[in-house]
Amino acid sequence: MSCDTPAAPRPRRRFELTGGMVAAMLVLFFGVIVSVNATILTVALRTMPGVETRSAYETSQHFNEEIARQHARDARGWKAAVTLARQGEGAALGVSLTDRLGQPLSGFSATARLRHPATSARDHAVTLNERQPGRYEANVERVEAGSWILELQARRGEEVVFVSRSRITLPEK
Repeated sequence: MSCDTPAAPRPRRRFELTGGMVAAMLVLFFGVIVSVNATILTVALRTMPGVETRSAYETSQHFNEEIARQHARDARGWKAAVTLARQGEGAALGVSLTDRLGQPLSGFSATARLRHPATSARDHAVTLNERQPGRYEANVERVEAGSWILELQARRGEEVVFVSRSRITLPEK
């Protein structure tokens, strides 16, 4: 009877960490970190560059005048009641302007801007038409559901007589 003995396993080469391997791991590690950071920074700046005004200096020169105008507008006690209802892919925007006694305010040229909180690329500007005394309406085409900032302006001639800024939510379809 013959007995077969298995071959002895070859001795394994011991793992040896070399300086070149450590250098390659460090370069790869920091390369991944820098690549991810550069990608995130690029996407962030493309979607929200952070610029609200072209010249902050020029805007600051008129700051006190604008504050005084806003105090004068607030003293009138005018109010705006807003409705935003889904209409197909878009929405119907309705604004009722009233004085401090609740009487309708008419005869203005009114504009509205639906501002997206994250990016100005999704903003919508519309001109409101007066349908009945004190009731201004417009249709906004292809607007996404969610939270919006609504900025209203009513003008009489060249003078801005009413400004309102509020948060509004448009429901899903």
